[in-house]
Amino acid sequence: MGDPLTRRNFMKYAGSASAGLAVADGAAADADASRVESQDGLQNGQRPVQWASTAYAARDGQSQKFEEMTDIPLNRTIGDLPTTQQRILGGGNETFDAVSVDTSSAGALTMDNDVTAATPTSALDKWDSDAIADLFTSPEERLSDQIGAQAETLSQQLWMDVNDQQRLRFPPTIYNFDAIGYNPKFVEPGSVSKWSALFDDQYSGQVLYDAIAAIGIPEALMHMMDNNMVQGEVGQLNDPTRDQLDQAIDFLVKQKRNGQFRSTWTAYGNSVNLMASEEAVVGDIWQPAALDVRRSGTPCKYATMSEGVQGYRFWYAGIIPTKPGAQQRNNVDEVNTLINDVHYGAWFPGFIQGWGYSVPQYPNTELVRTGSDDSGQGMGPEYYDWAYRGERTYQPVENPNLFDPQSYDWSMEEGEPDQNGQQRDSGPIEERIDRIGFFQIWPSNADYMIERWRDFTSA
Repeated sequence: MGDPLTRRNFMKYAGSASAGLAVADGAAADADASRVESQDGLQNGQRPVQWASTAYAARDGQSQKFEEMTDIPLNRTIGDLPTTQQRILGGGNETFDAVSVDTSSAGALTMDNDVTAATPTSALDKWDSDAIADLFTSPEERLSDQIGAQAETLSQQLWMDVNDQQRLRFPPTIYNFDAIGYNPKFVEPGSVSKWSALFDDQYSGQVLYDAIAAIGIPEALMHMMDNNMVQGEVGQLNDPTRDQLDQAIDFLVKQKRNGQFRSTWTAYGNSVNLMASEEAVVGDIWQPAALDVRRSGTPCKYATMSEGVQGYRFWYAGIIPTKPGAQQRNNVDEVNTLINDVHYGAWFPGFIQGWGYSVPQYPNTELVRTGSDDSGQGMGPEYYDWAYRGERTYQPVENPNLFDPQSYDWSMEEGEPDQNGQQRDSGPIEERIDRIGFFQIWPSNADYMIERWRDFTSA
């Protein structure tokens, strides 16, 4: 159990987060909290169900699907990561039923303050070790050889007790393997596979770089460690020492002053606009941003990263019941339904893949690939095989660098991949997992990281 919520904890995490995390679009809404007087499971809580979340973890379709399946209203209060975190730490743990953040900020809610509750796996009938990726059921076995002690931090984010795995501390719903986006008109396709590309002289003045401390620093550290510019072990990457932080930030300040970066970014839309306008030709953008660049008409590739220390930057987001809010508002079952029936069902994988995100239940091919349940239809063989197995589309694609999975007409029948079909950027999911180099958390030295990061942002 985390420490009681104190002013020190609140200021530490709320203040540090607001200085160092990304901005997403947001809006807040007041909601009616009337109680439905009934004892029929989902019909006994306060309404609407209240969900505080970042925009990418709680899209319109997800709340609509919950309402469609339960006939219960759900209100989303959307904010960026620091705002959502502050909202819960500032008393929202009593007025909200669920919160969604990602692993870069979840620790403040799930470990360091007593504001969220564990979710028993017994309450999630779709959480089955045979149906969930081993990335989540046995992360240390899957990843320890490649990322060392970082795999332990993944287990700690997931489980209240990593030995019995009966209660999820932070149930995952979406995740991704962040890499580098680049414009193939100016960058040779396939030539970018390491974070070192962001510091390559040939792209000087054309690089877009993330100005979020917890992201920009480890990207620099991966490059520096691989090139013997900083001492350390790969297992330290997501929780660097003060000395490692100093070395990384001093390096980035020098890069910035020498004109390596066309711009730094914190706002998602800014990253899209700079790549779409071709002001930058290579950048550490997110995969949904790369797809939005394509939708603007500008070609964009998402890199297949190398094995080893310069691999993908992995993170996950999820849904956590608040404490005491979900219980006091009699909405624990509703939160479980939101997780299990909506997000672990057949419908969600196809919905969220349109933004490039994957789901924990993808090994359950009888559900996700060709099945259905109360939430709707699975992805179908073509979409699933493209997204998870690296197969080509059944139809030829004239310009793969403008391909939009949300616009393509995916077949629900078995077919043959076309030799001129498009393949998913970054390849099959098992290869992406094998190439994880970094698992993102909020580090122990966060206060010092933010203090030093100001030297970079002001350089």
